[in-house]
Amino acid sequence: MPRDDEQATDALGARAVIGRAVELLMARDGVSRDAAFELLVQRSSGSQAKVREIAAEVVEQESA
Repeated sequence: MPRDDEQATDALGARAVIGRAVELLMARDGVSRDAAFELLVQRSSGSQAKVREIAAEVVEQESA
């Protein structure tokens, strides 16, 4: 059961990071929520990285 709790915590963390990245892209690029998420998906598929990894990079870059 601890593994399920760990996976749930990871999923919530990923969702929070993705949500923050979407908000940042919306503000920076003036796009809709769906368009911002699609930008993350496109970057992800182009780089073979997971969406949450791309989202974390966006958040990190905007925080710097």
